[in-house]
Amino acid sequence: MKAYSEKQKQTARNEALFHAIKTLTTDRHSSTVARRSYVRDIKSNLINEGSTTDKKFAQKLFDTEIDHWESFYDGIVGQKKPSDLRVAYLSGPNPENDIEVLVSNGILPENIWAFESDNQTYNDAVISALDSMFPFVKIYKGKIQNYLKILPFKFDIIYLDFCKTIASDQTLSVVRDVFQYQKLNSPGTLITNFAYPNDTDANIEYRDNLNLLAANYLYPKVFTETYEDMGGGFIESPECCGINPEQFIELVKNDGPTFYSQLVTRVLYDLPGVIIPYQRLASNPDLVKLFFKKFDKRSFDEDYEEYSLSISDDHSMIWGLSNFIIEKESFPNFQQKFNKQLSLNSDAEKLVEQIELVHYFISEDLDKELLSDSLAKIRENWKITRPYVFCDVFLFHQLKDILVGQLTAPYFYNVEYTKRWYYKAKETEMFMDCITYDECRYVFDWMPTVDMLENSVNEVNRELSLRFAMDSITKQRRWYNEEFFSGTAVVDQGTKTFEAKELEKRIRIN
Repeated sequence: MKAYSEKQKQTARNEALFHAIKTLTTDRHSSTVARRSYVRDIKSNLINEGSTTDKKFAQKLFDTEIDHWESFYDGIVGQKKPSDLRVAYLSGPNPENDIEVLVSNGILPENIWAFESDNQTYNDAVISALDSMFPFVKIYKGKIQNYLKILPFKFDIIYLDFCKTIASDQTLSVVRDVFQYQKLNSPGTLITNFAYPNDTDANIEYRDNLNLLAANYLYPKVFTETYEDMGGGFIESPECCGINPEQFIELVKNDGPTFYSQLVTRVLYDLPGVIIPYQRLASNPDLVKLFFKKFDKRSFDEDYEEYSLSISDDHSMIWGLSNFIIEKESFPNFQQKFNKQLSLNSDAEKLVEQIELVHYFISEDLDKELLSDSLAKIRENWKITRPYVFCDVFLFHQLKDILVGQLTAPYFYNVEYTKRWYYKAKETEMFMDCITYDECRYVFDWMPTVDMLENSVNEVNRELSLRFAMDSITKQRRWYNEEFFSGTAVVDQGTKTFEAKELEKRIRIN
């Protein structure tokens, strides 16, 4: 029997790779955050179902502008066949296990890249591949992240089967590098597989710290998944449900796997969509100057520190990385090691400081004296909220989100195209996530630069097409992220085909 070929693992891998390939080919135009027809669909809905005011404004959007946006979308998203897709994965001793599945689904062996850092495993992998039907597959010796830094192209699918926990060394730092160096195509699919430690005496302290990590990260969130077995859906924050931190820790301890499942997915959502873009901005003085002045904590409002410490769900990312729930003496160090993997320069303290800075400066209530001259002029001329139109008011900070996103390159997830599995490999519990990401350049690049926007801020057709496309982002992120594009809905989140998307339960494979 081949190594790593247990039935449950085979099922999870087969389903994940099949889903990834189908997503990026057959379902390509529906798997992006905004489907190709989204702007046109929004206009149609408003004209047929909207209020008198909604209809009036929707009719101002010309079909020629929608045609232009769809052409722009086509140029960015394109079309692909399975044979066009390029795949990277961690080899292990039997690379042919994954290659067989990929090739059977139409991937060309020449487009498959495997990486293995362990010397003996690498030698075994080469021998195994040479003895298989795929002697020409590319297997590289070394850490995959070292190649991510130098390869001149992107991958459509990246499969990282770590077989370690999300807090182990050389796990999240690899995921970070995938997005830091922008090595995933858009749309693209990342498949990860993380372990949850066995319930043995030797693992007690590690499991306790992992549970504390999950409790710290999830408790401040505005919404979490439900607390039922393997989650899914959404529920208001523990605090809103009357659950204090101590009670939440007990909930996590009593069902560690379900909350670990949530931790894995939320980190994979937050890292490319918020944590990395925030750091890109904060660490680049030239970018900062485009948008802000006096970009340091001395500019904080005098009440900000007290406010941020008292209201967790308004500052969930800061709280979640700041180990505010400490039950074990070893936990702060455990948290720091985790944070270090999220930091672009492996500086855990700098990470929290940068996130706090950006969170403050992109807020709606930022003092206009802290805005760059160009951004301040745009704010002075901001008239989109007169009169009140559509579901949400288009606030200035949402325009700021677009301008910042243009240059910080977030990857946003598609909830509907997120699939998750749970299985046991011998005695180890495994959590596999298959997430489709989209850089949404058809939204970010639809607007001019901050210096040019001043003259086109009230161009109605461009504004309406932009707002209609932005609706798709807020519907994907409604329950799982508040940091970008909060409150940009054009139609109600319960409207059919425009619903706020909910995660499905993680599938158990027995």
